[in-house]
Amino acid sequence: MDRQNKSLDLTIEGLTSDGESFVTINKKTIVVPGFLPGDKIKAEYNEDIKSIENAELVEGSPDRIKSDCFYHGVCGGCDLLELSEKARKKEKQAMIKRALARIPNGENVELESFKASKEIIRYMPRVRIHQSQNYNERMSGFLASVDSDEKISGNIVPVTSCALLMQSLNKRLVATRKILDTVPIILESLTLMSSSSTNSDKVVGHAVLQKGKTAHFCLKDLNKIMRGANLKGLTIADHSNKIKEVIGETSVTGLIAPNVDGGPYESEASFFVQGNIYQNSKLVEKVVEYAEPSENTYIVEGFAGAGNFTLALAAKGARIDAIESNPSAVRSGIKNIVKSGFKNVKLHEDNALKALTKFQNPDVLVLDPPRTGTPGIGAIVEKLGFPKRIVLVFCDLEAMVKDCKAILKSGNYKLEKVCGFDLYPRTHHVEAVVLFTKK
Repeated sequence: MDRQNKSLDLTIEGLTSDGESFVTINKKTIVVPGFLPGDKIKAEYNEDIKSIENAELVEGSPDRIKSDCFYHGVCGGCDLLELSEKARKKEKQAMIKRALARIPNGENVELESFKASKEIIRYMPRVRIHQSQNYNERMSGFLASVDSDEKISGNIVPVTSCALLMQSLNKRLVATRKILDTVPIILESLTLMSSSSTNSDKVVGHAVLQKGKTAHFCLKDLNKIMRGANLKGLTIADHSNKIKEVIGETSVTGLIAPNVDGGPYESEASFFVQGNIYQNSKLVEKVVEYAEPSENTYIVEGFAGAGNFTLALAAKGARIDAIESNPSAVRSGIKNIVKSGFKNVKLHEDNALKALTKFQNPDVLVLDPPRTGTPGIGAIVEKLGFPKRIVLVFCDLEAMVKDCKAILKSGNYKLEKVCGFDLYPRTHHVEAVVLFTKK
């Protein structure tokens, strides 16, 4: 016989690593989506399945503020827009602390002060725009939030402005959407990317075609998109994201290894770059600080991109073997290395997970993996001969917990320091730099 649900008055305690609000009942963390830390709610607790049902807001958190964006809620972007900036910073540090508590001896790790961004708008140099798949209601824009996608036509939010984007991108939103609404539905996505200079108006693009579409067949429409969005260049990729065509000048400067001698260095819209023009330099500085590179240091780096950390580490004299799988990133990375004049670094085009162990006995291992982390990192570290230092950059706290546990399992390392960065203000996303030292 089912037990009767208990009616409870609860206060939201914080956010999980995924940005979901939660409460604790009988020492068990229970997710209650859709609220903010400090919100007081009334809900029913189902003891049989240990879940919260029919939760309602009774009193808003004292840290709640009014949203300043017309699209908030339906857009899948700024999920913490209604939480004050002070509270957002505090909660993000708390999220890291809670993640560390799940790692052996993590509560004793030196957690540095959270590196918040002074600039909380106009910081993003990159934006992805989508076409609706509905010919009857032609529309393009941002993808709708998970909670809104069934209510929004074509799963698309027709944004006319976004406060997070650099002005060079923001002013192109309407023109880009207009041209996308007039050409056939051919795109999976269109990424626009600006240089890091707030004085520059140069923007390039990367178009990913739908399955079955070819660059040759779509070239006329792609040229229209390029002109309509006022792009200096466009890379065109098939459904698997393999570049098939290049139009114009596709590189922008300043998003890779900022402030490193020999720059500004190049990147393209076809591969990942850090998403905050103000915070990236601080992130690079922290990685260099933790790695302690010198002329006597040998570093192996995985997921190197076009050299964001590589070039900064090489500037300190360290010998580096860096690995990156994206051909476009490798192409830009090699250009950047040549431009830098550094003779102490090599960039290898390969799968980092498979290729890392080709390099033996580095002093330092540096990794900036994707959101999934580094599967098999424990075995990789062992095959590398247990480097003296391991520096990891995480964009996902769940991946941080998983990978840190795997490294500590060997018994050879101490989790020394962790530093959190706010690369995406107004959202729940947290970046963390982690240092392991060999016992």
